[in-house]
Amino acid sequence: MQKTPQDTTSSMMSETSQTEQAAELNPESTAYQNAPKLSHRALTATLVAMCVIPVLLITAMFIYLPGVYEGDLKASVSAIGLPPATFYREDYDQRPPVPPGELVIRNDSDQDWTHLNIQINRYYQIYERQPIPAGQERSFRLDRFVTRTGATFDLRYNPLKYVRIYARRQTKDRATYSTEFDWESIK
Repeated sequence: MQKTPQDTTSSMMSETSQTEQAAELNPESTAYQNAPKLSHRALTATLVAMCVIPVLLITAMFIYLPGVYEGDLKASVSAIGLPPATFYREDYDQRPPVPPGELVIRNDSDQDWTHLNIQINRYYQIYERQPIPAGQERSFRLDRFVTRTGATFDLRYNPLKYVRIYARRQTKDRATYSTEFDWESIK
């Protein structure tokens, strides 16, 4: 029986594929032998170093870096158009709609304030890029304040209790001011 050229080609292809399969299955192949290997101790040491080094770096930074200090803003805050304290003694669904009211912030310092973040009742906030010059004041409508989920502040349901101001001063440092409103003293 004579071999035809087709038989020769197919036998060569099958021998090549068998050789490739044998190399893939043979753990003693040159590719497997040349692959980098870690011993059990080296792997353990690498994993320990990956856990310990970040902890040491954070500890060193905590010890050696100076503490962060937020300065105090010299400010005064007042509110205009708030309902009386008796308004909030009624059930909230029985309260009539009220005008939004305004928050008046006065810059009592000798430096302009920029990049203001004003929070009311710890959840509602606005960001104001327009500076408040030294010795001047600006008013903000209370219905401009929103939570991170988009709920707007409404005096019908929420009494104004707390105000916090974050601002950047001309010295490029951040400073804060906070105050609480006493509803018994509001007329």
